[in-house]
Formats: sequence, C-alpha cells, structure tokens
Amino acid sequence: MADETCEPTKKPPNEYRQWLISAEQKAQDDFDKAVLSLSGGALGISFIFVKDIIGPGLIHHPLWVLVAWLSWALSSLAILTSFFASHIALRRAIKQCDDGSIYSQTPGGIFSSVTRNLNASGAFLFVVGVCFMAAFIYSNLSARDASHARQETKQPTAEQAAGETTEPTADPATQ
Repeated sequence: MADETCEPTKKPPNEYRQWLISAEQKAQDDFDKAVLSLSGGALGISFIFVKDIIGPGLIHHPLWVLVAWLSWALSSLAILTSFFASHIALRRAIKQCDDGSIYSQTPGGIFSSVTRNLNASGAFLFVVGVCFMAAFIYSNLSARDASHARQETKQPTAEQAAGETTEPTADPATQ
C-alpha cells in the first residue's frame, strides 16, 4: 500500500473502492509470506545453531536465546495482528466509500493507526530478537573458542609426547 498513494478526494469513490478491494487482497497475500518468513526463518536458523554449532556442551546465557525467541514470536504475533487490523481497516474504508463518509472520517478509522503501530512493533521486536541472538552467538562462540584454547595448552605437544616415550630406561642386563 505504501508504494501507491490514494487520496480519497482525488479519485472517484468507485475507483477508490476498487483500489481498496485490491489492496485488501494484496495484504492477505503478503500476510502468509511475512509470517512464514519471520517465524520460520529466524526460529529455524536459531534452533539449528543451538543444536549443531553449540552442541550438547554448556550453553552460556540461555536467557538471551529465550529472549530472542520470545521477541520473534511476539514479532510474528504483532504482524499477524496487524494484517488482521489492516483487513478490518480496509473493510471499514470500503464501507466509508459506500456511505460517503470517507471524506469526513479517517479512512479505515482507528484500525489504520493500529495497523501502523503493530507493523512498527513487529519490526522493532524482530530487530530486538536479532540483537539478543547475536549476543548469544557471540557469547557462546567466544566461550567455546576459549575452552578449546585451554584444552590445547593442557595437551602435550607432539615433541613433548615423543620426548616422554624415548627416555632411557634401565637395562637389566647392564646391572
């Protein structure tokens, strides 16, 4: 809807009504794509990361990944609700076109502003989730790298291991 502006005073009511119906159909199509992309993509990638990259070892700051997942779930809920509110706003605007009140009232009524606020909230929550997931990944990869570095310093090098096995032993025949 943002790429095409439609001022009710510049288009005849029937043309504006047809535009609203078209916008409603497009909003419903975009809804499915947005929900699948947001929730499926972000949550799926983060589950794979926890399972395959971090593995069964100690997880550092598990609250961060939970906040990321919760943010993405709330983001998806906000987007789902915004599409529903958009649907109601478009229906209301169609009725306003039909009864002529479109020129004296805000098209879509309060549901237009609810839709805008929910869209902004969904985007904000998605970014919050990305930030918490990035912090979680950084924390766990740093801890894993530090753990590997400690293990390498504790394990003898190849030269040290070879030196330990070639030490002279007492020969019983010379004693």
